[in-house]
Amino acid sequence: MRPVPGVRLTVVSREIESPYSGMLPGHVAGIYSHADMHIDLGRLATFAGARFIHDEAVGLDLDSRQVRLAEHPALRFDLLSLNIGGAPVGVSQHVTPVKPIGRFLPAWEKARAAVRPGQKIVIVGGGAGGAELAMAMRSAVPESVSLVVACAELLPDFPDATRLLLRRALKRRRIELIEDFRVDSATSEALSAADGRILTADQVFWVTGVSASPLIRACGLEVDGQGFAVVDANLRSVSHPDVFAAGDIASLRGQQRPKSGVFAVREGPVLAENLKRALLGRRLRRFHAQRDFLVLLGTGNRRAIASRGGRAFEGRWVWWWKDLIDRRFMSRFNQLPLMQPEPFSLPQALRADAPDPMRCGGCGAKIGASPLLRVLARLPPQDFSQVALGIGDDAALIRSSGDVILTVDGFRSLITDPYLFGRITAHHSLNDVLAMAGQPVSALALATVPLMAEVMMEDDLFQMLKGAVDVLNAHGVPLVGGHSAEGAELSLALTITGTMRGMAPLAKAGLKPDQALILTKPLGTGVLLAANMRGRLPAAALAALMVSLDTSNAAAVEILVDCDATAMTDVSGFGFAGHLSEMLRASNLGADVPVAKLPSLPGALALIKDGVVSSLQVNNLQALADFNGGQGTTAALQLLADPQTAGGMLAGIPRERAAECLARLSEAGYSAACEVGTVTRNGVNLTEVQDV
Repeated sequence: MRPVPGVRLTVVSREIESPYSGMLPGHVAGIYSHADMHIDLGRLATFAGARFIHDEAVGLDLDSRQVRLAEHPALRFDLLSLNIGGAPVGVSQHVTPVKPIGRFLPAWEKARAAVRPGQKIVIVGGGAGGAELAMAMRSAVPESVSLVVACAELLPDFPDATRLLLRRALKRRRIELIEDFRVDSATSEALSAADGRILTADQVFWVTGVSASPLIRACGLEVDGQGFAVVDANLRSVSHPDVFAAGDIASLRGQQRPKSGVFAVREGPVLAENLKRALLGRRLRRFHAQRDFLVLLGTGNRRAIASRGGRAFEGRWVWWWKDLIDRRFMSRFNQLPLMQPEPFSLPQALRADAPDPMRCGGCGAKIGASPLLRVLARLPPQDFSQVALGIGDDAALIRSSGDVILTVDGFRSLITDPYLFGRITAHHSLNDVLAMAGQPVSALALATVPLMAEVMMEDDLFQMLKGAVDVLNAHGVPLVGGHSAEGAELSLALTITGTMRGMAPLAKAGLKPDQALILTKPLGTGVLLAANMRGRLPAAALAALMVSLDTSNAAAVEILVDCDATAMTDVSGFGFAGHLSEMLRASNLGADVPVAKLPSLPGALALIKDGVVSSLQVNNLQALADFNGGQGTTAALQLLADPQTAGGMLAGIPRERAAECLARLSEAGYSAACEVGTVTRNGVNLTEVQDV
């Protein structure tokens, strides 16, 4: 949260929200909400000026300094910090692991809803996590709960006083404690112990120790006997000095400790400081793992046990203490202050890679030939029959017959993920050709990359173009050329060439009276992107927004054309009201549009009510002058003027085809598609909007 000028921080996470394990039992018991126990990584990254990549690391190439991702191109790094936790040990398909927590939570909600009277919930794990979870589940469901411990003693690493209090708490909560039961196998109905005993169970939750992720052992890092990355007291890999690790995935040489969130939290500040110091070539800080530390265990019903140094206490006051500590910890990440960058100067080791501050303009501002050629060589193959001459010539030559469609569109980066930005730009740019029921056949790109070290500029250009090319290739559209340049911000524009497919184009002027107006995507991308830039967009709303932005309209257009659409446009920068007004003016018709029918993305209306709007909103509101009743200021009316990126298609189709069309759109994945109004015979200035 203290960004270093001149250094780019990228956060890669499988989950867009990071759960805090200390509050998990309280959440299961119904005390904490989802928001209470999660750190919103998207908002945090925006606030800290970091790039956020919502993806999972699937491999590490330490020789080439790359992190391989499941759904993105590989990311390069100068320094790498591994904080990926551990994987559950001994899990079978018939049990539900509690780690990783992000995957456990939806499984728990499903399991809780499925519990029936007389059924039995079993928690396997004799550590503090298993005991806490058992008592939390006892608060959440009235059915039988059992805690299974493999050892002969509950909490074997804790003092006698703590075990005594915990046993009393389990008995008070009517939780069956089964000790010395080492699970050998599991079925959908029972657990079998190594000594032959059988324990019936309807739901089994696994809270045992953790093992290391296979990608750590496979990448060549030095690991301990369990496969965890070995780090020194500076949290730096003992085999690869450009790799750091903390939390469960790290094995601290000379300071072996249990896998506990206590150490992960304490390692955090040392890790952050050492990443900065490593860049600057300064002496690193040492982390000292304490042997005696406070443990707070929730026992349900807002009671807890405090344990330290052989002493233990239990009561409501301990819970209040624990609750205060946990809430204060979370507030540091979710109640974000304004942050000021620290003074920074590049060390001698990094100056050789720094760009020349005196930059030329004009064609001197192009991306250099060497990095550009390397990027082009890394892009996916594009073997398309319509390309006679492509990248490498002065201009592209496309074989075509019939009418030619031309359009250009693009913008500066609206998110910090360059690959996803490239995909969104391609979807947005293709929409203009798709809206005319045309067939896109080729694309030209104008790519602008901010001034950085050459390897970073090359990587950004590749990530962005790879995203665009992946979408273009999926639509059968080759990227045949373009231009690259330095600029203040990452930006991308695409010129799309298309042809008609043996039919007249679906122009805006083709609306007919009594047609149904069909919209294929929900509205609200403008206000949500504005909120994201301000660090005010919740994680769930951000995830829904990205799904909408990265959804093609191609299949929707095929359905609309097949349902006899006569006019179509894509809803983009001028908002729903502006683009509908264009169609009505061109057709000299009106429309009845009940505002309540307009689909919106999650959180859009609430943010508008809270005063968050896009910078283009004020200009777009002028389009409401075409609508009777359009002078209001309600959130629903303002949504009409919200500028859309990669928005949906708005089409007029015969009313008798509307039900069939919507059913097919829903089946094709356009779940928000709906009929938003009716074309009327009234003149364009008599268009009606019903605000409800």
